Amino acid sequence: MNNNDYSVSTSVIEIEDIDIDSYVDEILAKNGPDKEDYEIFYKLVDRVKAEEVEAFRKKISSILNPNSLFGFCYTKPFGYSGDFFIIEKFYQYYINSDERYRKWDEFIHVSGAVTAVRNRKTLAIEIFEKLNEKAMGTRQDVLILGSGPVTETYEFFERNPGNSLVFDMLDLDKRAIAYAKNKNRKYLNAMTFHNANVIRYTPEKQFDLIWSAGLFDYFKSKHFVYLLKRYYEYLKDGAEMIIGNFNSENPSRRSMEIMGDWFLYHRSADELKHYAIQAGIDESKIDVIQEPLGINLFLRVKK
Repeated sequence: MNNNDYSVSTSVIEIEDIDIDSYVDEILAKNGPDKEDYEIFYKLVDRVKAEEVEAFRKKISSILNPNSLFGFCYTKPFGYSGDFFIIEKFYQYYINSDERYRKWDEFIHVSGAVTAVRNRKTLAIEIFEKLNEKAMGTRQDVLILGSGPVTETYEFFERNPGNSLVFDMLDLDKRAIAYAKNKNRKYLNAMTFHNANVIRYTPEKQFDLIWSAGLFDYFKSKHFVYLLKRYYEYLKDGAEMIIGNFNSENPSRRSMEIMGDWFLYHRSADELKHYAIQAGIDESKIDVIQEPLGINLFLRVKK
């Protein structure tokens, strides 16, 4: 799939002229949207007003259960949004074979947000590989905050059997750690897992890289700045910390919030830079990069 293929072109239709209830009834009658429906459906979701959200969810309640990816997000079987298992389902292009949910799963996989999540895994692997090249055989310590399924590290190891990276994985969810350990069982000699709260955890060493793909956009600004300042102290000289955050211009935001009950603190590149300055980091050490769609931004600070 092309990373930029997150909306499917349709004929020109005046969205304002479409009755949402009737249109959604048509989509439900055929067990979900076809490709030609994607763009229209997302635009209609964007039109749903705050006071209409619950009525809209009631209308699509037949898919808001853990059998569909939208429903898995919405019902939160593990108790929180963005859990390790939904992220893994996105990584693996999981699609339920049940005809009641298949089209809905195909639909979510081409959304901007989900494509950006997969793109950030690819970016992580590229960053690990560059660090490995630079190491030239010297051990490199990497800390991952909110490690989740640890798929990016697994794929890095699979692609780079000879490498110098040693990982510390931090996650609050014991189930995430159990899943990640099983997935990475061939590589556990290069991993240490910590079941701890990122706010309370105190590292016992310094790192060549601290990476966090999808944790900080759940934090309020004051906690973001606090954690950035705190973990920056655990970087070696010349090392860097890279923090992912959804862009305030995320085109999938309303569908995430309405259909998935998935709320994040969306931020601009300027906001991320401002947080780094607030954390006491010199402006010359601050940069913001992005995955190909620009939906996930990454604050990059060097020591």
